Amino acid sequence: MNKNSPLDLRPNNFRSLLMFVFALTNYALMYATNILLARSLSINDFDDYSVALSVVTMLSTLATLGLEKYALRAVALFRDRQDWSKFRGFWLFSLRSISSFSLLLLALLTIGLEAILAIHQEDYHIAIIVYAAFLPVLSITLFLVEFIAAHGAHLLAMAIYRLFLPLIYLLLVIALLFSPLPLSALTAVLCFGCAWVLTLIVIWSVSQKLIPVEAKQSVPHQHKKKWLRRSLPLVFSSLMMTVMTSSGVVILELLFPSGMAVGTYAIAAQTGGFISLIGTSTNRYYLPMMVVMIEHRDKKAIQRLMSQRTWALGGMILILLTILIVSGQNILGLFGAHFGAGYNTVLIIAAGASISALFADTPYCLQFMGFHRTVVSLTALATVSMVVLGFLLGAKYGTVGVALAYMMPVVLLFITLRIVAILHFRRF
Repeated sequence: MNKNSPLDLRPNNFRSLLMFVFALTNYALMYATNILLARSLSINDFDDYSVALSVVTMLSTLATLGLEKYALRAVALFRDRQDWSKFRGFWLFSLRSISSFSLLLLALLTIGLEAILAIHQEDYHIAIIVYAAFLPVLSITLFLVEFIAAHGAHLLAMAIYRLFLPLIYLLLVIALLFSPLPLSALTAVLCFGCAWVLTLIVIWSVSQKLIPVEAKQSVPHQHKKKWLRRSLPLVFSSLMMTVMTSSGVVILELLFPSGMAVGTYAIAAQTGGFISLIGTSTNRYYLPMMVVMIEHRDKKAIQRLMSQRTWALGGMILILLTILIVSGQNILGLFGAHFGAGYNTVLIIAAGASISALFADTPYCLQFMGFHRTVVSLTALATVSMVVLGFLLGAKYGTVGVALAYMMPVVLLFITLRIVAILHFRRF
């Protein structure tokens, strides 16, 4: 696309479908990789690998400081207004802030994890620390994905993030299987970390080509406090959503150390939680348009866009739910016979993920319109409920209990937020 062209505000069903295809391909590639790992790693190693991914995923959400989600608003508006000084200022501020905070989180994790494991006299989970060492790479890459999407290059951002990254990871794991090096949790996360590094190199090159010449030549104008004040509510809500989706593995690890429940839930969460990717991936397409429409106070266009998104995603979600109900047992069997016990867990997680995917744009739309306190408060309540219920139901019902602890608060949260949005648009 032209670097200086305005954002296309006309929703396109084909682009939305293509982004879903990218998400589906990403799922297939990551699924294939996890099948290889589940069949090749010991139970303890697969548990360590799953916990490492969950912990670092939560940290990477926090490390971006919400600036990657705010970029969908800020970059789209700066381009629309051709305010290149603020554009460049936001670019430099975001990169420096995310890099610095990522390093701080890495240091805190290393010290905190060592202290906790020493107190409980447990083995040192080196895979967590090694994968966390790539945290700055992950965080900058996640920011650049949204930065590129905010330029209207949604498909290009998704091609790199959803296709290139998992493909490289799968190829590295396959290469490791045929190398003299042993396959373990440590070598698996090293492969994933290297894939992130290569992805960062590619996406950095692309982002440099998309930045307008006027922005590169302008004097940076920064509003640090203002940008942080507006981005932090986004990171809090994103972090809490990540905690709800990723903390189940950590909860089960604390309840049943080195047990089968951890690996079973990790596979079930990946299988059923895939539906939520439809929401997050299509957000990168719809939200920049939504931001400009909100700026122009175009109520009819906003309602039309939200309705178009709901219908487009609803059909995809229904198809995936049907596949899981009919073939979920066989899909889980690909990882090994013992993973078939996660069938009920998969369906429960998928139910919650379906609602979150269908209304995934709602929290961000509300926050872009100033409803930060409402969104953060409701999301915090849902997160606390999930964690408390996770320990209570998990101790009694295992993976099914943790899945229920995830599904119930998520469904209530997104339906409530949708009602708030509908009521607001009537007064808009």
